[in-house]
Amino acid sequence: MSDAIKVDDRGAVRRVVLNRPEQLNAMDVELLDHLVAALDACAHDDAVRVVVLTGAGRAFCAGGDLNAMAAGRDAMTPGHELATLRRHARAAELLRSMPAVTIAAVNGACAGAGLGLAAAADLRIAAESAVFRSAFLTAGLSGDFGTAWSLSRLLGEAAARELMLLNEKVSAQRARELGLVTKVVAADDLDAETDRLAAALAASAPLALRRMKTNLAEAATLGFAEAVARDSERHIACAFSDDAAEAGAAFLARRTPQFTGH
Repeated sequence: MSDAIKVDDRGAVRRVVLNRPEQLNAMDVELLDHLVAALDACAHDDAVRVVVLTGAGRAFCAGGDLNAMAAGRDAMTPGHELATLRRHARAAELLRSMPAVTIAAVNGACAGAGLGLAAAADLRIAAESAVFRSAFLTAGLSGDFGTAWSLSRLLGEAAARELMLLNEKVSAQRARELGLVTKVVAADDLDAETDRLAAALAASAPLALRRMKTNLAEAATLGFAEAVARDSERHIACAFSDDAAEAGAAFLARRTPQFTGH
């Protein structure tokens, strides 16, 4: 694994850290290649129940590395760049689609494709000092990583258009009011609060957690009747699992359940 990405396992929680602090974790080819690989590994590891994505230093992610883009512009071709972007955009797709619950811990500036990554996560927790900005128009770009899609579903069309088109900086508190951020905490408390949230999710029944995420993912594409049919099947499968039996026994005994994922 490149130094551009740091990975740390804490039980069933895996932290993936963007590690270019001097560049505000702006994403170049090396970082993105290794980020996709790290998230793909999370998606295929049943032991990972929660993934936390965050940034080193004072930023979450400032978006794409414009300096690297400018330096390589003469050698670029549209076909090659499209293939490269599609490969790298899998990072956002994996955050949304992987079985594990994903949390973006936004510790500072969150802009451009960095905003797209955060928006693709299941939950977002932000430091009070965090600032959000679409920033694409500043770079003469229309937006990638599914940012417009994610923001439209998280915030509704009006607020998504406000963030994308007005291109203004948005405080953590305003992001909370819009519904972009799940929770805002003091900067010094971000790591501890993220760990607490991740640990609580990781302690949940694994089968139920994964199938709940599938229900939520399908909600954007299925009609209601089909969604009811599919979530009914998953619900009954969970009801007959060892974990559901353990949950019932623990409730009656007034003890903490010990889930096994079976």
